[in-house]
Amino acid sequence: MTEKNELWKALLNDVVDYEQTVAAMLAFAALIIHDGDSRRASAEFGFGRRMTTSSENPIRPNSEVTPDLVAQKSTSYGIIAEAKKSLSREEAQWIPHLERLLKYDDNLIGWWTTLETISHSDTIMLIHQSRGRQFVHFLERQKTKDPSSVGPTTSVVEFNQSEETVNYFFFRLEYGRINDSELAEALDAGIQIPLDKVIQSFPNIRFYDSQPPVVLLLTQLWIDYFPSILAEASYDEQTRSRQIRVSVSASTKELQSAYGSVALFKDRRSVEFPRKGWIREAFERLVKHKLAIPPSDSSDNYVILYRSFRGDVRERFARLESAVSVEKSEQKGQMPLFPPEDKE
Repeated sequence: MTEKNELWKALLNDVVDYEQTVAAMLAFAALIIHDGDSRRASAEFGFGRRMTTSSENPIRPNSEVTPDLVAQKSTSYGIIAEAKKSLSREEAQWIPHLERLLKYDDNLIGWWTTLETISHSDTIMLIHQSRGRQFVHFLERQKTKDPSSVGPTTSVVEFNQSEETVNYFFFRLEYGRINDSELAEALDAGIQIPLDKVIQSFPNIRFYDSQPPVVLLLTQLWIDYFPSILAEASYDEQTRSRQIRVSVSASTKELQSAYGSVALFKDRRSVEFPRKGWIREAFERLVKHKLAIPPSDSSDNYVILYRSFRGDVRERFARLESAVSVEKSEQKGQMPLFPPEDKE
């Protein structure tokens, strides 16, 4: 298999990993905030919610942190979760995940209560079943070396997606303990959350507060957002495309409303996603692929050279991106690095 083919398949896998991470977080949030029949009283959740650490925090005292998932079951119990579908093969690169868990294992402020505090909370590494046991062994080794490297309420919960007669997510506690008896009983035995029920409650959430693969953003823009504004386009004979004038700002707001932060509960601690910088980067990739014209002034207005693609649009963009990456690697003598995972 050529380097280019290996890369475009890896890019497609990155998209699948991101999508499954979003779905797993939604399904896990549903487990926390729903009792099986209806939403619990005082229950809320958010992606990337701005929380404040205490003065005793060993990593970042008196600072703002933005966990992947914050879910409040009641005014007295909630969970903080770091979510990962996949991990690097190098265990040395798992250290930042452990540090984030330690950073979140704290009396954080920012809950949906009068004083923004809560009596009991657990810090959870939400990880795919294929990597769960490996991460637990890693965590245990690190704790043996340094007991203070793992917080007192840290646990590991595995997830897996099954596509049988009913598509569901399966969650099971693999390490630690859960300080809510009802949730502990469910996770000790393992519990299935039907994905169709989750989709009914949150049908359009496709992003969270972590930068998605650019292939995912490009695909979303090309198959959904741009076609919705084609009526405003003019046909250009020279490029054989329909020219759509769009701004980064307007596009960001549309994606936030349709698939991101605006579709969730919003208050002063909520974050916005997708972020403007992510959309600008996607537009610049379209320029690189000769599918857009950059601003000619100080504005953020781009001209999209839109045309329909034959075949799978996601695969098309993955191939375009892999071609550019291979070209860069040949020029620099090394493969480009993906964006860093730490969003804080």
